[in-house]
Amino acid sequence: MPESRKAAVPMSKTGPTEPTVSAAGTSAEMGGPPASSNAKKVSQTGAAVEKIRSRIIDLTIPPGSRIDEPLLLKEFQLGRTPAREAINQLAAEGFVKILPNRGGTFVRKLDLAEIGEIVVAHQLVENNLAQLCRLDDETLADDLERIQSVYRVEVDNRRYLNITALNEQFHMRMNQSIGNSFFHDFAQSTHRHVRRLLVYLYTLESALPEQQDEQFELNVRQHDRIIEAVRDKDREALTEVLPEHAGATQDRLVRLLQSNTVAPFPVKLRPLVLPGD
Repeated sequence: MPESRKAAVPMSKTGPTEPTVSAAGTSAEMGGPPASSNAKKVSQTGAAVEKIRSRIIDLTIPPGSRIDEPLLLKEFQLGRTPAREAINQLAAEGFVKILPNRGGTFVRKLDLAEIGEIVVAHQLVENNLAQLCRLDDETLADDLERIQSVYRVEVDNRRYLNITALNEQFHMRMNQSIGNSFFHDFAQSTHRHVRRLLVYLYTLESALPEQQDEQFELNVRQHDRIIEAVRDKDREALTEVLPEHAGATQDRLVRLLQSNTVAPFPVKLRPLVLPGD
């Protein structure tokens, strides 16, 4: 699993920004009123949370790393209040844990137990999504197509952070159609943690380029099948492909574990002599 070390926060090689596919503009773009000082503070904190979360997801800030106010003040140019608010928000999202007995805040680990929990939650979300997604949402298929077109570009360029961001957008657009805020929040939280796991898997897979190519091609094909099922309003096809798609994450992990074999080497042991022999 990723080794813990003191976090440094350089620009990530996986992509400096995350792409978004949206039909709506910001209030400034739409000619809205200027933001108040309170709104600016909220905006500053939100931008900081987004940036730090991205660095946790792309492993620039590794699992188990300590995150403290001096780091946030220095690396992210935050004031003390926005820094505290950012830490509290990330703790609420489950990306960091505040541990007073250890004297600080630490990025959530990514060990086998954690990975197992993420995989189970992911499969639960996708199985439920297959049953609840509103196929009468007339713009859903077109929106998924737009996200998929950008997703293909990021896959071709192997920009891991952007790939995971677009994958989250793709699945959350379907979750949005359900219209249940509780389920939406659970799905979004799960997909954000899935993103960190996926970046970790992609990084490991980079040592096996042919295997990675095959896995990304599978992902793209499964997204296409999802779009086709939505466009055809084919619930049966959707209930087949979405769980299969979620299970591919677990399959990737298993294949990686199976590929990491140790080459045989000779071992010469002296005979074991027992007392009395």
